[in-house]
Amino acid sequence: MADKKLTPALENYLVTIYKLSKNDGVTRVSEIAKVKNVSYPSVTTAVKKLAELGYVEHQRYGFVKLTRKGKRVAVTIHNGELRVKYFFMYVIGFPEKWAQQAAELLIYGLDSETRRQLRRFYAIMIDFDETKTEKLIKFLKEQREKLGVKYVPKEALKLKIRLREDD
Repeated sequence: MADKKLTPALENYLVTIYKLSKNDGVTRVSEIAKVKNVSYPSVTTAVKKLAELGYVEHQRYGFVKLTRKGKRVAVTIHNGELRVKYFFMYVIGFPEKWAQQAAELLIYGLDSETRRQLRRFYAIMIDFDETKTEKLIKFLKEQREKLGVKYVPKEALKLKIRLREDD
């Protein structure tokens, strides 16, 4: 395999394998194909790539099993997916189905720093009350400092005004 990188699509397969193998520690290509609604050859190709990268063990026509490395990465990504889902449900107010779809669109392919920042923001916002106001203000100031800005630019604030027009 020329590219030795875990792509967003492979991350999604890895999480699917993790979810399916929670009970028995293993799953089958057929189960993955059914859940993802894709062909067996598509799953086989993905599983081969994951095996080459050291994330799964798989014998032809046998079970698919996560390696220690695969499980660690899958749990990290899955937890990130859950954070985004719960954020959209309990902070934004999306129904669960929509929140899950948004989470799946947003979480795959993120780097570790972005995931860390999302964890920090989630920790503040998921059960936000007046006692966390200072933490939120500090978080926002830190992010602006990273960008080298003290205030939100006018073009970003114009969208806030636009929000009223969209309602």
